Amino acid sequence: MKNKTDVVTIDRAGKWWYRGNQIIHPEILVLFKQSLEKDPETGDLFIHYRGQTLPVEVESCPFFIRDVQVGRDAQGELQDIILVLDDDSEEALVPDSLILGNDGVLKAVIKKGKFMGCCLPAAQFRLAALFDELADGSFQLQLNKKLYPIHHQP
Repeated sequence: MKNKTDVVTIDRAGKWWYRGNQIIHPEILVLFKQSLEKDPETGDLFIHYRGQTLPVEVESCPFFIRDVQVGRDAQGELQDIILVLDDDSEEALVPDSLILGNDGVLKAVIKKGKFMGCCLPAAQFRLAALFDELADGSFQLQLNKKLYPIHHQP
């Protein structure tokens, strides 16, 4: 049985911790993020590197959305939304995956459906500014002339 200290923790702010110490070395963080895997049966997260496996506990999301880049057509219609993640990768938003968590944080499926990404405040404000509020108080996103409701986390 693994000791609780042999677990990597990702806190709500996206900071990584191991044995009570924050992991701040940029190359180690990149390595850990690139090595992060998810057990398809249990959903448990772990880092597997050079024959060693280290469990990962997440307080919110394993990845964070730092910024949002918006593309519009000549008429100003929203055409695409690119998410800039905390591992410096970029990927297109999967609009029907957007949810508003119970904690008030917008989340979206990222990394080819493997993980959820939580918006950091700047990205959340930019993304939320693209929503339309409906008469019932709910929100939707119009992207490529298609409407996507913003779901609430169950």
